[in-house]
Parts: sequence; C-alpha cells; structure tokens
Amino acid sequence: MAIRIAQSSDSIQAGPLIYSSGPVAFEYIFSRKHGPAIGDFLVAEFAHGATMFSHRHHHVYELEGDVVGSIASFDASSHGGTFLANARAIFRHYGLRGIVKGLIFELRLVKAPRKACLYLCHIAVREDCRGKGVAAQMINFMAAKARGGHYRYLSLDVAEQNSNALRLYEQMGFKVRVRNKSYNKILDNHLYMELDLDAD
Repeated sequence: MAIRIAQSSDSIQAGPLIYSSGPVAFEYIFSRKHGPAIGDFLVAEFAHGATMFSHRHHHVYELEGDVVGSIASFDASSHGGTFLANARAIFRHYGLRGIVKGLIFELRLVKAPRKACLYLCHIAVREDCRGKGVAAQMINFMAAKARGGHYRYLSLDVAEQNSNALRLYEQMGFKVRVRNKSYNKILDNHLYMELDLDAD
C-alpha cells in the first residue's frame, strides 16, 4: 500500500471515487439533463483538465496496484487558481446553469481555504475498503504535508448527515467552526471543520 501523488493514468479509478465523495452535490450542480454523465466529466477532468478535479491536486491511496482512495488539497492560492478553469469546463459541458449552481454552492455551503490553511476535499475510499483506516491514513499523510509546508490548520467541509465521516473527523481532532444551513431541499447542511496542527 502507498499514498502517492496522483497521475493522469489513475483517472478511470479515481473519477468514481471523487464522485462518491459528494454524489448529492455533484448530481445537483452537474445535472446529467444538461450535459455529459457526471462520471465521464470527472474522469476526463482528472486526466487532462486544469480544474479542481485534476490529478494535479490529488493524492491517491494505492493497494495491490488498485487506486482505492483519493484526497485533494488546496491552499488559498491554488484554490483560487482553478477558478477560471472550473468555470470554462462547467460552461462548456453544462452551460451557465451549472456555473450558477456551482457558485452558489461554494458561496453558501463550503468555505474557500483561509490563510495558513490547507483545505482537504474529495476524500473518498472504495466501498470494499472502507472501515480499514484508509481515510485516516490519507488525512494523517496530508497533516504531515501541511506541517512541512508551515500551514497552521487543516480544514474540510462535510455534509452534516454523513455521520460516518463526521465521526472520523471528530476522532481525529477536527472541530466544527461553522454550520452552513442548506438553501434547498436537495443539498444537506454542511459543517466547516478545522484541525489545529499546533495543538498536538
């Protein structure tokens, strides 16, 4: 097993993992009624895109040659640097409707990274490998990376109803800082959580 920097060639296995990290939000923003299948979009962007879904922003957990986990990380600069690429890709495939939905989601339910913070997202583990500590290992790996990069905090957003993920993050020391209430019936409330890396 190994946690490593993702490669373009991981796209077929990593795309479905990214989708599984937030299927309700993906289905809402990237409606298949208005563009390609979401899985196909994520696989393509992971392999060749410059968006936040690109392999350039991800690490993967490899087990016996298979990618079974994914995790992405951004700071304020790298997150902002994907904005135009995100907008272009969404507009090209899903039109203005997708851009508007994505912007509202980011403004209302999730938080962009703040200064001295490394933000984690697309945290996912293949279903048959869950409950074996894979997600915790990936987060600990990113915590070590963050400390080496002189970040003060790790942060993430989690759907409030995702009780398994929430329990894990709390066990690892993440604290809820903000509760963002959903603005429609489809999306869950989201919790913004931080881990103080200097508190250990």
